[in-house]
Amino acid sequence: MKSCIEYSIECRNREPMRVDACCAMPRRSLQMREVVVFTLRKPRATVRIFANFVLLSPLFTIMRWRDFDALLPLDPTFFDAPRRVHFIGIGGIGMSALAFALDSRGHRISGSDAAESSMTQKLRGAGIRVLIGHDSAHIDGCDAVVFGSAIDDSNVERVTAQQKTVPQWHRAQVLAYFVNTAESSIAVSGTHGKSTTSALIAHILVECGFNPTAILGAEYPPFGSNVRLGSRDLIVVEADESDGSFTLLKPSVAVVLNVEAEHLENYENQESELWRAFGIFAENARDAVILNADDAALIAYLDPENRELSYGLERGLLQAKNIVVGGGYARFDLEYALSHAPQHIGNFALGAPGRHNISNALAAVCAATTQDGQFPEAYLRAGESLADFYGVKRRFQRIGEAHRVLVIDDYGHHPTEVATTLNAAREYLERPILAIFQPHRYSRTQQMGRDFGPSFVAADRIIVTQLYSAWETPIEGVSGKIVFDAVC
Repeated sequence: MKSCIEYSIECRNREPMRVDACCAMPRRSLQMREVVVFTLRKPRATVRIFANFVLLSPLFTIMRWRDFDALLPLDPTFFDAPRRVHFIGIGGIGMSALAFALDSRGHRISGSDAAESSMTQKLRGAGIRVLIGHDSAHIDGCDAVVFGSAIDDSNVERVTAQQKTVPQWHRAQVLAYFVNTAESSIAVSGTHGKSTTSALIAHILVECGFNPTAILGAEYPPFGSNVRLGSRDLIVVEADESDGSFTLLKPSVAVVLNVEAEHLENYENQESELWRAFGIFAENARDAVILNADDAALIAYLDPENRELSYGLERGLLQAKNIVVGGGYARFDLEYALSHAPQHIGNFALGAPGRHNISNALAAVCAATTQDGQFPEAYLRAGESLADFYGVKRRFQRIGEAHRVLVIDDYGHHPTEVATTLNAAREYLERPILAIFQPHRYSRTQQMGRDFGPSFVAADRIIVTQLYSAWETPIEGVSGKIVFDAVC
């Protein structure tokens, strides 16, 4: 059988082996009722399950955080009148959500991308003009151009826009327009869990009778998209810390889930700069800051001037107690830690697996209930909505099952995320685990590759593929073998 990608896989099952095809696993190599957890990077990857094997077919110049200071300001009144706006890289998860949102407000949207995808098809289905490839003619008649961090100023469409003096704005500036002009907005930041938590906040709000607009970093199946179009004055967004763009946001409520040293190449390779960016994000909150009280460093560093709400599995104002996870479900008691005595809200089920998602659920309940002042009724309604939340795409996403082998797809690419996902699989599903991991980016692998050793403890067998570059320039000596050596 022809392989999907022309590289080999390193595989360990107590005995090393090599497979000269990308994740083409004969059925006889899998145990019955085994879980296969894939952590491939390419957002548009597909997973196909056949009778005898599982086949995966995966198929930049990055802005740094202080670069945003030099961008052309976006006047929020610009969108008061109908505009013709062109998105470069419109098929991306963040760009497409903004395109849908602007389109819903009466603006004429077009966009270009390097290749067709399911997202470009969805955009066309919504009546948005999508062009494949980049060409100077795409800028004709545009009032503004929107680009992402991976689109540098040598792109032909950006060069043409510059020549024609068409305003160019980073996608984060457009996101900030939605967040900063809304009467009420909730922005979720953190190294891990942003997509799940922002989707869960929107889910709770909908279940509790609100009509939020949600701009998400992943597709949420009940919404059928990475965006939900609702009120312009109640906005929920994922706040991306990877390039520092979240410092442009001024939400009503800022949520910080956790902070770990990642994307330091965009922060002058200094962890202190990363923390400074998170500090700016928290300080920008208009009304409240919600912090994970289980993260001691986060609590110690961020000082939101007594505007904080906190949550945690072990400490915080809102806590989960008596957690039971296993056999495909999770339950916990929700308590509010009043000064005189804890207030028991109720016992609730969560549809998404893992203790980390219980923590994310606490953050979501904290954030969503800021829109409803009734206590404890608001918390009770929020808690009851959790059972119907099963997660977003590519976050412990169940792809399918064949011959009693269950396939899970997860986007985790940080050592903590990989360990958390595999521990959740072990605890939640109670099956043997084969983990197939594709390292993501040269820079991250160089910085963290050797830290992956303990991340796979919960897996019975491990496959490490070659690295996915995410369009980064190769770094000499950096490859997936760094992770493989750390694991072995």
